[in-house]
Amino acid sequence: MKIGIHKYRIVYKEMEDCGEVDRTKNIISIKKDMSESEKLVTLCHEILHVINGELSETLVESLAQQLSSVLKENKQCYNERHNKLKK
Repeated sequence: MKIGIHKYRIVYKEMEDCGEVDRTKNIISIKKDMSESEKLVTLCHEILHVINGELSETLVESLAQQLSSVLKENKQCYNERHNKLKK
């Protein structure tokens, strides 16, 4: 996944926390024993940390919840537009 000018690898693994970012290796780790919805929220959360490490944890969590909701609710719309652009 490209975030800004960097490419991050997404890894799903056994871990205590829901997610974490390793900026030295450009890896976002997500706890694999969660629902797909929880994984999406966590991925959004970690992406926000990559984008701006100065944001408070409260703000990051709020934005991650909202962003994941927008992505879930508009998945079909995105897929339709993406497929049209590929033609």
